[in-house]
Amino acid sequence: MKHGRRILAVVPARAGSKGIPDKNMQTIAGRSLIALVGEVLNSPACDWIDRRIISTDSERYAEEGKKHGLDAPFLRPPELSSDTAGAVETLCHAVTEMERIDGVTYDVILIVEPTCPFRQPEDVNGVMDLLAATDAGSTVTVSRVDTKFHPHKVLRVSSSEDVITFYNEAGAGVKQRQSLEPLFYRNGACYALSRACLMDEHKIFTTGTRAHLVERLLINIDEPEEIELARYYAETRHLPVGYKKA
Repeated sequence: MKHGRRILAVVPARAGSKGIPDKNMQTIAGRSLIALVGEVLNSPACDWIDRRIISTDSERYAEEGKKHGLDAPFLRPPELSSDTAGAVETLCHAVTEMERIDGVTYDVILIVEPTCPFRQPEDVNGVMDLLAATDAGSTVTVSRVDTKFHPHKVLRVSSSEDVITFYNEAGAGVKQRQSLEPLFYRNGACYALSRACLMDEHKIFTTGTRAHLVERLLINIDEPEEIELARYYAETRHLPVGYKKA
């Protein structure tokens, strides 16, 4: 427990990824993405988590999770195993199953996706501490948007004449990138949700969701080239992946 709350960490790991086949078993620094998230959640800095589970439709993924400290008391049903299955429905299923199996009610649910290999225990602690400090319904790790991709710098190109216009008309008046409003994106490191937010409101983001800013480099893997980029950064920049005892 932490802050007097019982905590369930859920690692969603569907086996049927189409963009990157067998995505969650891809390796960075010689360990699978499932192994890396298991290492972080079982680190001494995260010993306050009451249960760590993998929610998957694959026996193979379940076994990989077990090897790295993630329990796998159930497999997802087929209706939650397709690429159209919703995140909220998948998480609600995991909480319902674990509360039935464990005979307890969980106060906080952590969503910890395998696709963020440079996640560290401090990120998980950050969203949990913020949730408790603010009494928000949910908290999310975020990173800064590079100003090159700011909406005021985004362009439209007409399909008929290749004419360029600004996506946002205010972009024409931007003279210095320093004048742009700071913007952020969710980086996939960790989400913390109150039970009411997930199970009663069926939401991950609410009007009161708070941001935990991560300033260092993170990669959230969605495309094949991002696997190679993560491997490159791990090898050449020596970015920490997962958590290994010294």
